[in-house]
Amino acid sequence: MPSNVLPQPDPGDTRRIRRSRVVSFVLLALAAVVFSLRPEVFGDPQAQPWHALLHVWRIVVGLLLVLGAGAVQVAVGVRWRQGLRRAADPAPPQRGTPPGNQSPADR
Repeated sequence: MPSNVLPQPDPGDTRRIRRSRVVSFVLLALAAVVFSLRPEVFGDPQAQPWHALLHVWRIVVGLLLVLGAGAVQVAVGVRWRQGLRRAADPAPPQRGTPPGNQSPADR
């Protein structure tokens, strides 16, 4: 039965994970800034017809930044897990006859 305990990442993976956390934090901080922007910052709402679009665009941009932060974490996690799987796989089969097509004498 395989163990559910994951090994510690190697130094290269540790740096990649730390950088991804920093990038995610920066993206989330930018999303917080975008969400906190109020349309009044851009001038009088009665004088600008596109003022209502600022409400929509700040929500869309904020959500994209949040989704980007999550995507960074998922991408780094998937890459790390694939590296663990490659390291755990046995050596690839040698070239030649596939295992199912051997003659009875070779079995």
